[in-house]
Amino acid sequence: MTASEKSLLRAWGVMMALSIALAIAAEPLRPENYILAWAAFVSIVAYWKARIVLSTYLGLRDAPAARAGFSLAVAIILAMVLGGFALQLAIPLIR
Repeated sequence: MTASEKSLLRAWGVMMALSIALAIAAEPLRPENYILAWAAFVSIVAYWKARIVLSTYLGLRDAPAARAGFSLAVAIILAMVLGGFALQLAIPLIR
């Protein structure tokens, strides 16, 4: 097995572990009080999965500036989604 194949296999394993973490986070029996914390956890895991895809599968490990730019874009989008979710939860409390 070549180093490239080992790297891809390792990335695949980490992606599967993160997918299992997301499946656990999606458990429908979680407490409603912590829904925003669960959404933040899902956003963090999604960010790291995107970083793995960018680094390993798209080959941006060799282009750190491009990887940083794409990572920033992903982080901004996830922050906007999480902010919208938090705002949706806060509106009934404001009324």
